[in-house]
Amino acid sequence: MPFCLAVLAVSLLSAETFSWAQDPTGRIVGNVTDVQGATLPNVQITVTNIETGISTQARTDQEGFYQVRDLSIGTYRITMELGGFRALVFDNQVVQINQTLRVDGHLALGTKTEIVEVKSPVNVIETVDPTIGGSITGRVLTDAPLNGRNALDLALLQPAVMPHNPDDRSSGSYNIAGGRSDSVTFLLDGGQNNEILGNGVVFNPNPDTIAEFRILENNYSAEYGRNSGGIVSEVTKSGTDEWHGSAFDFLRNGDLNATSFFNKNDPNNLLPRDTLRRNQVGGTLGGPILIPRLIHGKDRFFFFVGYQQQIQSSTVSSTGQAVFTPAQLGGDFSESGQPGNGHPASCPNADNNVAAFLLANPFFPVGPN
Repeated sequence: MPFCLAVLAVSLLSAETFSWAQDPTGRIVGNVTDVQGATLPNVQITVTNIETGISTQARTDQEGFYQVRDLSIGTYRITMELGGFRALVFDNQVVQINQTLRVDGHLALGTKTEIVEVKSPVNVIETVDPTIGGSITGRVLTDAPLNGRNALDLALLQPAVMPHNPDDRSSGSYNIAGGRSDSVTFLLDGGQNNEILGNGVVFNPNPDTIAEFRILENNYSAEYGRNSGGIVSEVTKSGTDEWHGSAFDFLRNGDLNATSFFNKNDPNNLLPRDTLRRNQVGGTLGGPILIPRLIHGKDRFFFFVGYQQQIQSSTVSSTGQAVFTPAQLGGDFSESGQPGNGHPASCPNADNNVAAFLLANPFFPVGPN
């Protein structure tokens, strides 16, 4: 029994470490100096999530360097304060999945009540992490016209991401930077999201519940492993200190479509318009959990839920399938028509001499009849 408990404890610790290593968060780092470039130690750094109001604090070291780790993706306000200097505030700083956002500050002499504000993002280019990749953010996810509402289809908008090439004889949806399509690692909120047999994605949330997903093409950092064909990391939305919700019904109906080219040009005019009835309905709701606000005076916990249901029925017309005649089923193709006679059962390469030869020299022995 003690051995089993020890194994269980090690397994839980390992699972926690694995999940933590691929935690889909970001961090903010930087240096703080005065206007002459001299480093400033012990500067108070306050990083505040604009959507939730949650703040994290840090201080610069003797070299003027600071870092704030494990930040959820979102938009932040960064405040730098030190006695004898004007406070410096950076607004609208966006942290993405696995991003190291560098924000350097230069404090000018003045009183603490004087504030210098920077409204625009200071750096939109990754300058710390060597990983090559790109992100698809929530606005694109909800606004892009997605047939079937598969958010991962937007991965094809990224450089070096191509539709799956069946010539590599593997399963999957796409090839990333030349890798095999069955060598892609899928992560959902930091956890493994690969199915076992084909190594494809297990659960793909509807676009209204996804905050962002990021494609790591190559040169990714040490916390990623398992596969070499690229990393697809999805992060779902979380609630904020304001109530937000949505409702949707995405409709596709064959009555709104034109007849297809082949149906329209059917010589017998027997093929009707293909029918399709698809409704994708659902909604989302997120906001604060109010009980902590009553106790602590501010929001500390948030929730977000989403639901989608799909109802679909469809029919596809076909020009028909040729079937063998009784003579053909017996191996006799001598009456299968002449070339170019336009008969549906004609054989374009009909040759009675070939048919006679095959009857006289069968590859398999024929029966007595």
